Amino acid sequence: MPLFEYTYIDSSGSSGRSTMEAPSQDELAVSLQRKGYTVTSVTEKAGTSKTKGPLKKKLKSKMKQEDLVLLARQLSTLLESGVTLLRSLNILLKQIDSKPLYLVLERIKADVEAGQSLRDAIAKHPKAFSKFWVNIVEAGETSGQLPSTLGQLAGYLEASGSFKRKIISALMYPIILATVAVGAILIFVMKIIPVFTNIFAGFDLELPPITKLVVALSDVLTKYFLIMVIAAGALVYGIRQYIKTEQGKWQFDTLMLKMPIVGSLVLNMSVERFSTGLGTLIKSGCPILLALDIVARAVGNRPIEKALDGIKISVRDGKSIAEPMERSGIFPPMVVQMVGVGEETGQLAKMLDKVSAYYTEVVNELVARLTAVFEPILLVFMGSVIGFLVVAMFLPIFKLTTIGGK
Repeated sequence: MPLFEYTYIDSSGSSGRSTMEAPSQDELAVSLQRKGYTVTSVTEKAGTSKTKGPLKKKLKSKMKQEDLVLLARQLSTLLESGVTLLRSLNILLKQIDSKPLYLVLERIKADVEAGQSLRDAIAKHPKAFSKFWVNIVEAGETSGQLPSTLGQLAGYLEASGSFKRKIISALMYPIILATVAVGAILIFVMKIIPVFTNIFAGFDLELPPITKLVVALSDVLTKYFLIMVIAAGALVYGIRQYIKTEQGKWQFDTLMLKMPIVGSLVLNMSVERFSTGLGTLIKSGCPILLALDIVARAVGNRPIEKALDGIKISVRDGKSIAEPMERSGIFPPMVVQMVGVGEETGQLAKMLDKVSAYYTEVVNELVARLTAVFEPILLVFMGSVIGFLVVAMFLPIFKLTTIGGK
């Protein structure tokens, strides 16, 4: 541990100077204060090494959403317990096991020590902390309720992360099943059919039309498979780059909303994000116009984002939220009615929480139904394709058997 030199005033008013080993300046000061000393200065003696707890262990090279959830939850708990912000940041630095977050938090701590607010300090790191984070912290600092707003932020992040994990988990099995199905069909076409083709080549036999089609398909895939994979990869890359443009994103999001079944899923997920995010921001004391602006960027769909921009303009003009929501034609009637009731009773955040809980269940149930329906459809499709290929290969064999019998 580093060695610190400090000056102090004891309970009798006498001053003195001494040295002591301690993990940090803050912990040394706290330890001496508990003994009844008033610390006037603390400096680390030259030649001693600073010990930073997290650097003693191997840090993860990536920062995950779970790391930010834990940061918000722990910071909220420490501040709620009366620990100062700087000391809380020091404690968190010793517990973080993500290298990117550790480095970011070090810079945040330095900025706070220099007199900046926590909001300004984290705003310098948009890759780690979203605009949602920044505004939640600003609302907490402004209202003097930073511990509780950080607790609400942690709750929001936990709910959002849990929701995403459920969706991903539900979709994982169909994706694996589809991959196996496509792989099985490709192996049949590229490995098994050529064996039959070589057998047929040894006979002077006119192949049935469907067999010729399958053999031709097998030849094309075998010869140009790598080129086709590269072309497909380039096509997917091109589409993804186009979707990143404003026009491409708008067209893609509009198409997703209009697609049967998928459109309903996308809309319900966007409504869940809207209600959860807006409810959390309002409870944190964030101004309604700023909250709508933040939520509009978080829903992940351009047409819905445009509708929310229209709602923000209406609210700025002194109107309600429910009225422009209804005019947009995007939000389900139940959402509009719940928001209207919340505005009338002054319990908008509470109504939004109810909407969020309802649509979380709706999305979970919809995804469960889709995965349940997808499995038999995929199995039928795979069986039909394999059956067609098998019939195409065995027709010539039946023909050979008939000729041999004669």
